[in-house]
Amino acid sequence: MDAALSEEQEEIRRTLRELLRGRCGGDEVKTAVRTAAGYDEALWEHLARELGLPGLALPTAYGGVGCGPVELALASEEAGRALLPSPLLATAVLAAPLVAALGTAAQRAALLPRIAGGELTAALAVPGRAL
Repeated sequence: MDAALSEEQEEIRRTLRELLRGRCGGDEVKTAVRTAAGYDEALWEHLARELGLPGLALPTAYGGVGCGPVELALASEEAGRALLPSPLLATAVLAAPLVAALGTAAQRAALLPRIAGGELTAALAVPGRAL
């Protein structure tokens, strides 16, 4: 088994690392988390529009990039490295894959394109102690 990253995966990592290096300094992160949204909405919009980050692992049929869990893990790793205050984990890692896998056709059509485009953020809520 070859565990090396592909050129495309390395490019995802490199691009995100470079972009976040310039946008996630200590002062920027502190300012972002103190906003009503809790993150830098302009940066999130940029990550969605330019990199397709919220829809990285969503099917292209719903406006996603069509990559898989490895690419999403790489993006999450870089977001963590930079302390990116964003809805990436809640939206793209937890909620969106569940909507894609378990949502009705109407739910997928209504929600996934908006998530992929960065217009809609989401969270996973589990009642009681189900987890």
